[in-house]
Amino acid sequence: MRPECLRLSLAAFVLTLCTAGAQAQGTRVQDLERNLQERDRVIAELLERVEALERRVGVRRSATDSAAARGQDVVRSTERDVAESAKRAPGAVVVEEGAAERALERSLTREGALLLPPGVLEVEPSLTYVRREDAAPRFVTSAGVVFAAETKRSTDSLTGDLALRVGLPSDSQLEIGFPYRWRKVESATSVGFTPTDSSSQSGAGSGDVRVGFAKTLLREGLWRPSLVGRIVWDTNTGERQDHGIFLGGGFHELRGSLTAIKRQDPVAFVGGLSYEYTFEKDQLRPGRTISANFGSFIALSPETSLRLQLFGAHQKETEFLGRKIGGSDQTVVTFVVGGSTLLARGTLLNLSAGIGLTRDADDFSITLSLPVRF
Repeated sequence: MRPECLRLSLAAFVLTLCTAGAQAQGTRVQDLERNLQERDRVIAELLERVEALERRVGVRRSATDSAAARGQDVVRSTERDVAESAKRAPGAVVVEEGAAERALERSLTREGALLLPPGVLEVEPSLTYVRREDAAPRFVTSAGVVFAAETKRSTDSLTGDLALRVGLPSDSQLEIGFPYRWRKVESATSVGFTPTDSSSQSGAGSGDVRVGFAKTLLREGLWRPSLVGRIVWDTNTGERQDHGIFLGGGFHELRGSLTAIKRQDPVAFVGGLSYEYTFEKDQLRPGRTISANFGSFIALSPETSLRLQLFGAHQKETEFLGRKIGGSDQTVVTFVVGGSTLLARGTLLNLSAGIGLTRDADDFSITLSLPVRF
């Protein structure tokens, strides 16, 4: 009896071990299958991203490219992505680079924070409307009696511009712009609530043709931002006035700027500084201008982005006959909200609105542009 009980106990123990081993083996197989499925999904997404990037830059692959070679590239890309993800802080939002490029990079290139690849041409027609209203007290004499009055002046400006950008080798870019301006000025003088006088004038003319050159000075690193340097020459080819209306052109201007960009997907932070020097003409020289801006660009979807920007500039006093005109300096601060969306492959629709925050700034502005990339 005892040997039989011992044999039965040993058999039951062995059966239990085999069952547990089989269950453990089955669990490991299921885990491996899930890992393989997850790997295949990641590889498929990365292949789609590579193909999207190749279509964007115009790269054509031969039909004889082996799947094994592409698989090795994808595995290496996956390892790099995993390593970079490990360096990111917990809770960081991550989006695919290919998707972010479609929305963010087009807008960042338009703003001058990124440059075009060599051989790529971008043409951007744009239209900007600006409204400005001012009021100043004055005295009006009627029938020998002097009255305190107020003159209100409103200015409507419409500027059409055609900008060309061409990507050059060595991370550089050529930029050319052809503006045309139209301006209407209306003024009305009133005593109390009674209008006493009004006038309306308008003028139009070509603006100053501008030529610029930009170059990437620094590539983005773990802590450092990308840095783009730019120099722009505003020629004096434009008309300064028409029918007594000042159009704002006709001076040689030289402007240098630095623009920095730092990404934290799906957000890109952009900031810049610039200095503009205006050359004298007809014994008149507008003051030098120092400008700064800061903003953020946000990818709302692969095809749409939003931006919030703050622009500030200070222009020193204008000089006439070598003497500064007191009170002619200006401080302009503007808050801009804008958005961009892809209408078709290579075509971006941009719309933005600006609100003046200081007395010297325009009351508001609206800009509509359509950058087309070839």
